Amino acid sequence: MARLKPSVKKIETIEEANLVLKEIGLLESELEAIDGEGHRAIAEIKSETAKKGEGKRKRITELSGLLGAFAEYNKDDLFRDRKSVQLSFGTFGYRKSTKISVKKTTLELLKKLGFDRYIRGKEEPDKEAMKGLDDETPGQADAVRKVKDDFFCEADKEEINRDLLREQV
Repeated sequence: MARLKPSVKKIETIEEANLVLKEIGLLESELEAIDGEGHRAIAEIKSETAKKGEGKRKRITELSGLLGAFAEYNKDDLFRDRKSVQLSFGTFGYRKSTKISVKKTTLELLKKLGFDRYIRGKEEPDKEAMKGLDDETPGQADAVRKVKDDFFCEADKEEINRDLLREQV
């Protein structure tokens, strides 16, 4: 296969330089139009898929709520010695989550106590870093640690697919 060497023209005058700038500007405008079409198409596709999946998302939320109510009602029996229940089609249970709640005075108290590493550059308490403090220290800075069990559920898609295959056979 023969090699092709691109021919690059030299710019000899200021007028030619100006025309090159004009061509670059035109090409950039065309690229912006092409990119804009792509972004519009992507937005349309996202909107369409969101509409198509709206009922399914709503149903998942309803079913998760039912499962959460069942778990809460039977919490003493189901979660006496464990945090989750493994079933053939998935798992549900509780996960520990930690949040730090601060007051308006927390930032000033953190500064007074010398806890600068728990203050972000924006001059606000760094709640994520404060999660690592012992239980009493946040109270000194007028903050409160709130620990709760958040409900979760995860479907075992592989097992569900295997079950669907068994039903088809």
